[in-house]
Amino acid sequence: MATAAVRQTGGEFARFFVVGVGATLVHLAVYLLLNWLFDLSEADVWAITATYAVGYVVSFVANYFASLRWTFKTQGSVRKGLGFAFSHLVNAFMHLILLNFFRAVGAGDALSMLLIWLTPWLVDWLPVLGRPESLLPLPVYVIVVPLNFIMVRYFLKR
Repeated sequence: MATAAVRQTGGEFARFFVVGVGATLVHLAVYLLLNWLFDLSEADVWAITATYAVGYVVSFVANYFASLRWTFKTQGSVRKGLGFAFSHLVNAFMHLILLNFFRAVGAGDALSMLLIWLTPWLVDWLPVLGRPESLLPLPVYVIVVPLNFIMVRYFLKR
């Protein structure tokens, strides 16, 4: 009995991870595209926060439908939608707070210097990766993804 529950939860987490990677790539792509279009730098605090939020909203919509249909294999309902939205609202605030925290402590600078040092060829090939504001989301994702799984699973499976 316990083995089946562990297997189910593990499968859900694996699917959650795949959907999350897709949503994260959508989020990051929108964020980077908007930063590039508006020629933003790390000093543009409010604009960077806004582009991050827009990317989050776009990825949220795709994530909701993928989470319902594939990750947790359940039908949507108003209650589930509201729970999903609530968990992502909490998640969005965690994202924005951590993004600005990591910006304030210089994590983007440290990550870009590390990436330039470790993989200069990658930064030459894709220069946006050498910009501190482009790397700020990475430590955010490490913290919020596991927390988001717990919240989303709770609201979509209960």
